[in-house]
Amino acid sequence: MKPKHWCGMTAKTGTVLSGIFSIIAIYLYITFEQKHMSHRNCTEINDNPNNVNIQIKEFIICWSWNIILFLSCITIIVSCLLIYSIYAQKFRGLIAYIIWIIFFEAVNTSIHILTSDNKTIIEVRITHWFSLVARILMHCFWIFFVTMYAHIIYKRKNQGNIISHSRRISTGSGEFLRRKSKITRLTRHYKE
Repeated sequence: MKPKHWCGMTAKTGTVLSGIFSIIAIYLYITFEQKHMSHRNCTEINDNPNNVNIQIKEFIICWSWNIILFLSCITIIVSCLLIYSIYAQKFRGLIAYIIWIIFFEAVNTSIHILTSDNKTIIEVRITHWFSLVARILMHCFWIFFVTMYAHIIYKRKNQGNIISHSRRISTGSGEFLRRKSKITRLTRHYKE
């Protein structure tokens, strides 16, 4: 069966490129966000215990660089797991990658919303939003290939299980032996 092509790539090629894209994009994201987020001024924390929402927001803003760095390291590990799952044809690794990327981008978007303030230069904010939206759109594009390849692997595994369970192994049934004895009797009859 000839593999289907989308955008000139097979599902497996697109899935491999998805893992490589994630590793490179996360590395660039960490590099560019380090200066922006690592030097947060957290000395002005409001000690108002009555407003929990403000305290949670300030906590996330103060720890945003650590949160992003932690999630980015996990994303690189998950992307390497994706590449291994392609090699080993394990569809659970591909599904784990899809779920993790959706979670990662949702957390990054919420952190980006919380940390974008009016104090930064407008060009910097536009660049940050553009890079976030572009990365999310590219992940959506690549997740299509990962989903298709996971579906292909899942179908192959199920077809292999169905074929191996439904196949009967003949251990010398009586029908075969009767036909064999008739053939040998006919050959002896014609030899004489």
